[in-house]
Amino acid sequence: MSQVTIYLEEAALAAAKIAATRSQVSVSRWFAQFAEAEKTKLTSDRTHFWAEIDRLRNPASDQELDFLLDPKQRYADLAPDRRLESFDN
Repeated sequence: MSQVTIYLEEAALAAAKIAATRSQVSVSRWFAQFAEAEKTKLTSDRTHFWAEIDRLRNPASDQELDFLLDPKQRYADLAPDRRLESFDN
């Protein structure tokens, strides 16, 4: 098992000691559990991130992305109606 030295402000150490006491574990064990929980959280966030990327790469979603990236598609409804130009002359 690896060893780590952690420097904390007194208030942070006091909070960690209280949390460790409530969990009925040593401060060292509490920090180890805290680190494992953070690792799991980050892995979960990363999993959600890649799932969102996969969703966006879905071929059906590609059409939506094309709509956002192509001004001709995006502003097609706002373009002037060319049929009306014939009445101006």
